[in-house]
Amino acid sequence: MFCQEGAVEVNRKLRATAIFVAFFLLFTCASIAVPVPMFPGNMISTWLRIPVSGYTSYVEAVVNGLLYGFITWMVFFLVNRKIDKALSTDSDGTRKKKKEL
Repeated sequence: MFCQEGAVEVNRKLRATAIFVAFFLLFTCASIAVPVPMFPGNMISTWLRIPVSGYTSYVEAVVNGLLYGFITWMVFFLVNRKIDKALSTDSDGTRKKKKEL
């Protein structure tokens, strides 16, 4: 039983990692490809007093990718946690019914 729970936890972490990486890459590439300033990337050069140069757009894109990838990961984490709680509650109710019979 312990091995199965450990495998489920590893599977959950791998899915969360894949979601973060996918959305990090998506938002980073979108920030580079689309010449529209996105928050907070467009504010980084002002906040850190980085002079505007050729690499500033890449720094802004990485910041956007990190922030929006993290937000997407948090949404996935919270939704997944809620679903797991609902499933564990349902399975506990099913076990109690089986014991009563």
